Amino acid sequence: MNYSSELEWDAKYDVIVIGFGGAGATAANYAAKQNSRVLLIDAAPEGSEGGNTRFAAGAFATAVDFEKAKNYYLQSFKPFEHDEDTLNSFVREITNLPKYVKTDYNLEAHQSGMHKHPEYYEFENSDDMIHQSMTTLYDGSFWKLLRHEVYAQLDKIDIWYESPAQHLIQNPQTKEIMGVQIEHKCHLRNVAAVNGVVMSLGGYENNPEMVQTFLGRGSLAPIGTLYNQGKGIDLAVEAGARLWHMSNFDSHAFSLNEGKEREQCAYMIQWKDLFTGSVFIAGDDGTRYLNEQCEDRHGYQYNHGDYVMLPNQNHPHIVMDQAQYEELENNSSAKAGQIKQIISYAIKADSIDELAKKIDAPLLNQSIDDFNFFEEKGRDYVANRPTNTMRKFTNGPYYAVAIRHNILHTHGGARRNGQCEVLDLQGNVIPHLYEAGELGDPFATKYIGGSSVADLLISGRLAGMNAAKSKGKEMEIDVVTSPSKTNDDLKTDATLTTARFETAENQYIGIAEQGIGDLPITVRVTVKDNQMTEIEVLQQSESPSIGGKAIPVLRKEMLEANTYDVDSITGASATSKGIKGAVKNALDQIND
Repeated sequence: MNYSSELEWDAKYDVIVIGFGGAGATAANYAAKQNSRVLLIDAAPEGSEGGNTRFAAGAFATAVDFEKAKNYYLQSFKPFEHDEDTLNSFVREITNLPKYVKTDYNLEAHQSGMHKHPEYYEFENSDDMIHQSMTTLYDGSFWKLLRHEVYAQLDKIDIWYESPAQHLIQNPQTKEIMGVQIEHKCHLRNVAAVNGVVMSLGGYENNPEMVQTFLGRGSLAPIGTLYNQGKGIDLAVEAGARLWHMSNFDSHAFSLNEGKEREQCAYMIQWKDLFTGSVFIAGDDGTRYLNEQCEDRHGYQYNHGDYVMLPNQNHPHIVMDQAQYEELENNSSAKAGQIKQIISYAIKADSIDELAKKIDAPLLNQSIDDFNFFEEKGRDYVANRPTNTMRKFTNGPYYAVAIRHNILHTHGGARRNGQCEVLDLQGNVIPHLYEAGELGDPFATKYIGGSSVADLLISGRLAGMNAAKSKGKEMEIDVVTSPSKTNDDLKTDATLTTARFETAENQYIGIAEQGIGDLPITVRVTVKDNQMTEIEVLQQSESPSIGGKAIPVLRKEMLEANTYDVDSITGASATSKGIKGAVKNALDQIND
């Protein structure tokens, strides 16, 4: 959107941050620390902001030696080109992350314990890479920490939820980004940014047209946030930015295919227990196309000397015989709960021909004959799976479970330099425009675990600090700097409240910070004669489709068993941990 002197402004800030995920929260936090007035906007409603950070484990990549770490990343980029300035900046910053954790968050970075070895342990200098965290993992605490840093500065940061950016406002002569047009409460608002605009909108994994256009894939199941719909790409193109890394994405290989646009059972699925025996993955025509035992690396699997993203099939299936099905029914591994949930979706047929028709896989019979032949010969000529993990298919009935290739997030966006400034088609800086997070991050290919979390901390910090720097002139606009004090329509949506809950005799309040929601899970437990007679959930903001469904199930089981220590709900581990922790907290008060 081109600026003109007739444009009417509704508000003015020093910095506008578009996207309240991990990178946007970090950018707003650091911009506010420079004494800037910040507007932080997000398309999601309150409680659904957070981008993919809300669902992330919270571990990040670090290193001690710059040269060794750079060499490791360079090996992962091959054969793709890299930008020297951006890579140097990223690697230099990951060596400083433990220091920032201490000075800026007052926490100690520690080994995450997530992985036994670096993702690409075959690479030179892989042992010099360190996987760390500053919070507990898989319980939402990392996102809550970043969100807390924003809410601690609400005197400087205004937040607008359900307020998508529509256009950047750009001076047509100087190309300077002057502000953002925002859809806010059913009105288009032109909001000026005196010093800078930070784009931190995430990728385009929830935009099927962009997935087809840039990735050439027609059936990928998004498993992260619903709100990464590629708006950052549109804004970058409008501003004249050079795009890069548009074909790069990562995944967790497969999800269950429940026929939904967004699958809930987003497991990696390639567990060795599941794929040991008379079982394999069949592609669209029923033939095998991967080594089911191959180590998955965020969707990348070994292929003739390199690790590449799996070829996309539109309706793959896990296929097994009766012996395998019974074996999985009695599985007792750490993944037993998830495995049993997966096979509960199985389609059953008395013969292989009947199963092939049911799943539209015409070459399934031949594939099973080949599988049995490979097992007998001691060599898998198709996918090189170890034959000691293969068992011949024998008697039916036979089973198939529909699965889908999934997508966690994309990496494409505007090309940025080492200071997170956005570059145009000629490689020049677009004045006052910055970028942070998954949108246009520095990774050309082969995503390395922990790098996106490291990048959101790094690019969020750099983009926020640089956007807050004075650009040497004051934008002459006839609006107040703090609209939240003068216009009810433009007030911040963020508030801080402390809930108070009453108790009667034999009632105890329990609170737990675990859980995926932003609010602590709070319960009121009634106990009579050492028996829990009621568990009331007084406060929670878990996702309705996952955690919201798990809570009543857990409540019923805890009351029936008279203990908080019941099995967690598969797929809702963070919520399960939170509700059980809250009930335990309440019961602990009985003996205090």
